[in-house]
Amino acid sequence: LKITNYELRIIDYNNGLEDIKNRLIRTVGSPDERFGEDALRMMRAVRLASQLKFQIEKKTFASIVKNVKLINNIAWERIRDELFKILTTDKPGDGLIVLKNSGILELIMPEILAGVGMAQRGHHIYDVWKHSLETLNNCSSRNHVTRLAALLHDVGKPVVMKKIGDNNTFHNHEVVGSRIALSIGKRLKLSKEELQQLFILVRWHMFTVSEMQTDSAVRRFIKNVTFPYLDEMIALRRGDRLGSGAKETSWRWELFKNRLVKVQTQPFCVKDLKVDGKDVMEILKIKPSRKVGEVLDALFAEVEKDVKLNERGVLIEKIKAY
Repeated sequence: LKITNYELRIIDYNNGLEDIKNRLIRTVGSPDERFGEDALRMMRAVRLASQLKFQIEKKTFASIVKNVKLINNIAWERIRDELFKILTTDKPGDGLIVLKNSGILELIMPEILAGVGMAQRGHHIYDVWKHSLETLNNCSSRNHVTRLAALLHDVGKPVVMKKIGDNNTFHNHEVVGSRIALSIGKRLKLSKEELQQLFILVRWHMFTVSEMQTDSAVRRFIKNVTFPYLDEMIALRRGDRLGSGAKETSWRWELFKNRLVKVQTQPFCVKDLKVDGKDVMEILKIKPSRKVGEVLDALFAEVEKDVKLNERGVLIEKIKAY
């Protein structure tokens, strides 16, 4: 079989090539009809514009605004999936602005809009809303839950805000914010593991970075965040710094990250001791009892203060003292 003198042509019924050239997102046919068939297409238009760095064509966007309440008919699982695709683009803040301007964000996540226009003090150069978007844009992790946490990390600020003089204060916003984030996560039908990650990242994002911190303080931070989410927390904190107008790093920040690596090699619980319950029973000649646990807890308390004590010979001598 031999084919000769054939011509390959693109038949473009809907002027799609022109829209690609002009970087426009447009529905095929009537946008009202398309969105009436499946309202999730409104979020998909925002997602494609965000992914491709396109604009939504004027009539298409006007139809989204007109038909926005149709989103209420869509299952939360489908809304969640499109939202996560927006959050994991290169510059997700742009997509969130379109979601806000279209009215979609007010229907799926109204809590975040309370920060619009809410001024902050100190090192912050943006209001709470703009800061949240910049934190999201600068979050180095592509994990969808971490990106959601970056967007929601200050969602508690409007709730706890108190005005003192000319400044707004936001004490305990991370505590309140973690509860709000958890509520939003449940609305979006996140899994138990995803809910845990979201809660932890929002709850503990206000950690101290200081050259004066003890190893015990760093260990407490690690215990709060837990090992699986340490890298995600670091990525969120990087976004938080840049989203506040600060430099990406500082000597204190680099010192803290180095100490995180070092402290992770230290004992974190009784199981990390170089002795165990069997050693306690043999040395003290006792049977399994509450005292075994009490001795191990006392030993661990000493080791927490001085990790050099976690040597088998040293601990055996200490057991004898009981």
